[in-house]
Order: sequence, then C-alpha cells, then structure tokens
Amino acid sequence: MKMDLKLSHVTIFVRDQEEALAWYTDKLGFVKKEDNTFGPGMRWLTVSPPNQEIEFVLYKPFGEGAEEQLKLVGKNGTWVLLTSDCRKTCEELQARGVEVISPPQEVPWGVSALFKDLYGNVYNLVERK
Repeated sequence: MKMDLKLSHVTIFVRDQEEALAWYTDKLGFVKKEDNTFGPGMRWLTVSPPNQEIEFVLYKPFGEGAEEQLKLVGKNGTWVLLTSDCRKTCEELQARGVEVISPPQEVPWGVSALFKDLYGNVYNLVERK
C-alpha cells in the first residue's frame, strides 16, 4: 500500500510575527492564510504564495525553551521557490527592497538566483528549463 503524504506547512522561526507578516506579504506577495491565538503567547500565523496550498508558519517561540528556539531565527535551510521568469522576479524583488545575494544565472536546471528574507534565511529562486 502506498502512503498518501503531502507537505502542507513549513516553519520559519521569527522574532516578531507582525514584522514577518508584513515582510512576506509586502515583499514576496504572499497572502495571510491563518491567524489564530490559542493561549498566552501562542499565535498560529501562516502565509502562502497566492493560489498554493503550502503554508509558511511564521513561528515566534514562546514558553519554556523559547530562548533556545529564538537562536534558530535566520537559520532555516534553503527553500526553493519556482518562478516562470527568474530575472524579472529578481528585478521586482529588488524593487521591493529584497536583498538578492546571487543574481540570476544560467545553471543546468534553468535560471537560478538567491535572496534573503528579513532574518537572513536564504531562498533559491528557480526558473526551470
């Protein structure tokens, strides 16, 4: 029997959820999907690229262990975002104030660029061949 698995959420550790929400919506054009409070300090806040199911949890650590988890801010692995036009998307991101750390370049799988979010997490922007 095949397992039926599908990725639905990825977590981004943040220092400030409002700051992160503004960055992901204003700079990347993501949309807010969920925003719920479940108790003292626990806010479930997610954003997503438009018209996609996957959600990014903008997670601010709270409670016991929060201090240790805050050390993870800016240390996520590299996420890959697909685009139909890497060069044009990079120009738009730069116009919105996003730091592009590696400009678009031809690679064996298409065109690739790297940019950082407000906390220093690196994203790979890819236009497939």
